[in-house]
Parts: sequence; structure tokens; C-alpha cells
Amino acid sequence: MTSPKAHVPACAASDAAAHFDATFLAHWQTIYRALCRLVGDASEAEDLALETFWRLHQRAPSTEQNLGGWLYRVAMNLGLNALRARQRRVRHELAAGKWELENATADPEHAVIAADERARMRAVLSEMSEREAHLLILRYSGMAYQEIARTLGVSPNSVGTLLARAEREFEKRFRQKEEG
Repeated sequence: MTSPKAHVPACAASDAAAHFDATFLAHWQTIYRALCRLVGDASEAEDLALETFWRLHQRAPSTEQNLGGWLYRVAMNLGLNALRARQRRVRHELAAGKWELENATADPEHAVIAADERARMRAVLSEMSEREAHLLILRYSGMAYQEIARTLGVSPNSVGTLLARAEREFEKRFRQKEEG
């Protein structure tokens, strides 16, 4: 036979679950409707309302003096955060779209040719020695000879010579790819 103390935690957990269920049923509609009005999207409002009740479940407030107010405040904070995130996302998407439009070529044929040329360049770089490829990438990324020398661990005086050799090798391989 089990002792009465063994049943206490189970009873307390059962009471807490029943209390949570009752709170959920009593406040769900109010919280959900308020969030629908705030965010203007039923699916998002439902997600936010569920998050609100999840936070209630995690927090388990000890006082019930103003549980409805606490739920409403949490829901509104979540809703406002969602609106802010949406505004940030729209700003970033618009900026990305504007950048795309500004950098897009008006001629689709030119875009295809440029993409093909970039692919050939990458293929040639992948066939070259690692050191030569790094030299070219660093130089055409805008690095100065001093920076290239520090990055690759070579003498600054040798960068010009190494770069000239790498450019000749690249050009030779690139022409072979064009012909073949």
C-alpha cells in the first residue's frame, strides 16, 4: 500500500493542470480576438495566443489577482514584437529588392553571358594552385600588396612577381577553356 504522501505531488500536478485548462478556456477567446485585431492575421494571432498560454504554463504565477490582465499584457507584447519584426522584414526585403533592381542588367542575354563567364573563371581558379588562386582572389578583392603579403605569409617584394605569374597562368587556362 502506498503512503498518502506519494499521492500529493500527483494531486498537485492534477490540480495545476485542471487550473491551467480552466484558465485557458476562460481567456482563450479574448486573447485570440485581441491579437487578431492587433496583427490582422488569424494564423499569426493563433500562434501568438498559444505562445501567451505557453508562457503562462512556464511561469505559473502564484497570484491570481489579475491573471486576465497578465495574459493580455503578455499577448500584446508578443503581438507588438511580431509587428515590429514584420516591419523589419518588409524593410529588409524592400532594400534587397531595390538592390536587385539597381544591379540587375536590362539585357537578359548579357546577364547569362556574365554568369557563364563567372562560372568559367571559378572553374579556372579551382584548377590552379591554391597559392596562385588566393593571390588573384585577394588582389581582385581590392587588397594591397602589403595586405596580400601578410595574408599569404610571403615577402611584400615578391607579391608583384607572384601575381604576374598567377595572372599569366590564369589567362592561359582561361583561353584553353574558351577554345575547348
